[in-house]
Amino acid sequence: MSVSTEKGYIGREWAEKFRQRVQEDSWGQLLEAQEGYTDLASVMAAKQGRIYLTSEEQDLMHRLILCLSARAQSLRTMREIVSLQDMKALIPVFETLFSSDKAPFSVEPHKYANVQPVRPSTAGEIICGDTDEPYSDFQHVSQALQKVQGTLVAIKIDKIGLKDAQTYINPFMTVLIAENKNQIVLSSHDTPVATERTDDYVVFGCTVYLGLSLEDMQRKDCSIFFEFKHYKPKKHKVSTRCWSLMEINELRRDEEIVLEIYHKPTDLRKKRIRLHSEKQLYLHLVATFITK
Repeated sequence: MSVSTEKGYIGREWAEKFRQRVQEDSWGQLLEAQEGYTDLASVMAAKQGRIYLTSEEQDLMHRLILCLSARAQSLRTMREIVSLQDMKALIPVFETLFSSDKAPFSVEPHKYANVQPVRPSTAGEIICGDTDEPYSDFQHVSQALQKVQGTLVAIKIDKIGLKDAQTYINPFMTVLIAENKNQIVLSSHDTPVATERTDDYVVFGCTVYLGLSLEDMQRKDCSIFFEFKHYKPKKHKVSTRCWSLMEINELRRDEEIVLEIYHKPTDLRKKRIRLHSEKQLYLHLVATFITK
């Protein structure tokens, strides 16, 4: 199944479930509506990191999940945050979520911005986001948006091409944001360990949410560095094998970004750069932008 076909099927299913929940809400079946809104928010939050989304789709999904959570909270506490009329206005938004001609989002942000979203537990039960269990992509987005003032940049690290890809133990990536003028590291993020290794690629398929907004990185003239690291059991330490570099003007939303791979050590000054391998192997990324 292609990505567009899968998204079309998912979008129709969510729209139908949402119409049913709004109908229950209109008929005064408040308990059923509350549970239905919560269930749908949970399903959408769990799906957010498992299908490819454009920046606009990710932003819309995030706001829809917050609205579902807010309406469920309103019905549970009988304190109206998001109203039934607000939910009715979201029906066309659900119906056009994954289409090119999207309906306008009319619910005002102050109604849902501070709501506690729901998320699925590992056992499939619906819980609030205040436990020690691992976060879903939706929780990572929510947390990152609270820390970043401006446009949140999410970078999906797809894979890195290495001729000896299968030999690395517990490989992961470190993403650094550095100021070009003073070569000062302003932010650092480690990915989880890679999910797969093939003959020529170490596959990550994970998303990193940067600690600086797009506007701050542009204003401070930053570069983004990607270090490929792995564990060396004989030396009992983590070692950097190679690295890549992205200038801020190379950061494009919703497009695959392909970067050259350089030999260690990482050079923040960008003075002594040489290719890691003669083979045509690269680091593959996709960036999305998310606003509050």
